[in-house]
Amino acid sequence: MLETRRLLLRRFNENDIEAIYRMRGDAEMMRFIREPQNRAESVNWVKLVSSLWEKEKIGFYAVVEKFSGQVIGWCGLWRLKETGETEVGYAIDKKFWGRGLASEAAEAFLEYGFNQLNLDKIVAVAFPENSGSRRVMEKIGMHYDYTGEFYDNYLVHYSITKDKFKQDRQDRQDEAASYPVRPVHSV
Repeated sequence: MLETRRLLLRRFNENDIEAIYRMRGDAEMMRFIREPQNRAESVNWVKLVSSLWEKEKIGFYAVVEKFSGQVIGWCGLWRLKETGETEVGYAIDKKFWGRGLASEAAEAFLEYGFNQLNLDKIVAVAFPENSGSRRVMEKIGMHYDYTGEFYDNYLVHYSITKDKFKQDRQDRQDEAASYPVRPVHSV
């Protein structure tokens, strides 16, 4: 399990199926991922993305909002079949869009990939017109590499190296430390 300020990222369990089916069956939510799925396809997808945890230490986790305890999406690492690179993938329920939760979850998996799996680089792909996903990639420090064929579509390819990820983190810590702390006086 991984934890961020607002999220728990954990393995899927049987209680998650209805939430995953609701999201994977929603045409708007799935428009940049694939065709919406029925319940059986959603169950098979959960089995597939959970299957590599024991052997390869990658797969997708349920994204759980701490405040409500609700499953609001999925995030994780996967092998990009066309190149063999490790890819970060994410999807957040449309009711939670615009809150930075996809970035928060994806950054946790970058940290996991670089620190636990000792990866040198992590990539992500998206449809060129998927501005929301591209913003997530940029927010977590990835840069655009090229547009190529992935998953039988022409997608943009972004990446970040371990060194850049560590430098970005250090820069944020240095910036936060540079703000003076001022005492608050009560009246």
